[in-house]
Amino acid sequence: MIGRVSRFILLGLFSLSTVYSQPGEPIKYTTQGLDMELLSYGGSLGGFYSHHPSEALSFDVEIDWSIIESNDSYTFVNYYGNPITVNNQNLSLVKILPGITWFPFMDTMHPSMQVGGFLSAGPVWALNTEDDQSFTKRWKHVDTSLAPMIRAGLSFRILSGQGGAYTFKLGYDYSDFGKKIDSRQFYKGIFFQAGMEFLSR
Repeated sequence: MIGRVSRFILLGLFSLSTVYSQPGEPIKYTTQGLDMELLSYGGSLGGFYSHHPSEALSFDVEIDWSIIESNDSYTFVNYYGNPITVNNQNLSLVKILPGITWFPFMDTMHPSMQVGGFLSAGPVWALNTEDDQSFTKRWKHVDTSLAPMIRAGLSFRILSGQGGAYTFKLGYDYSDFGKKIDSRQFYKGIFFQAGMEFLSR
C-alpha cells in the first residue's frame, strides 16, 4: 500500500515538473496610438502602430506631420491691434518611420512602468509651400523634397489598465536634405514625444 502511494506521489510530482518545465506561449498582441512631439525645429502630431512579439519587444511604424518653425520670422502688432507675421516660412515634414523598441528590464522593474530604448529610420518628405500667404493660397504651389531620417533614444511606458498605456520618448533625430530648404539643410535635434497607446481588439 505504501509503495503504491509513494509511486503515485512520484508520478504526480513528475507530471507537475513536466508541465512547469514546458515553455509558455509568447504573448503576442498589437497596439496603436496617437502622439505629439516637441522638436528642436518645431512640433508634430501623428500616430503609430506596433506589433509586440513579446512583452519586451515591439516593431513599430510611426507617421507624423511636423510644422517647422522659422528662425527668420517675427510677429508685430499693427495700428489696429492685429498680430502680423513677417517673413513667415511655411514648411511641413511628413515622416514615415519604421523602428524597434526594446524594454530590457522587464524582470527587474515594476510591470506598470517600463523603460527601454528605441531606434527608427525611414523617409521624410519636406512640403515647402508659398510663404506669407493665407492657408488656402500657399498650397497652390508646393516644392517637395525627400530625405532619410534616423532617430534613437529612450522610451517609457506607463500602463493605465484596460490594455492602454501612456508613452513617452526622449531622443535625437537627424535628417539631411542635401540642400537648404527655407533656412536649414539639416533638420536635427533633441525631441520629446508624449502619446497614448491602445490595445488593438
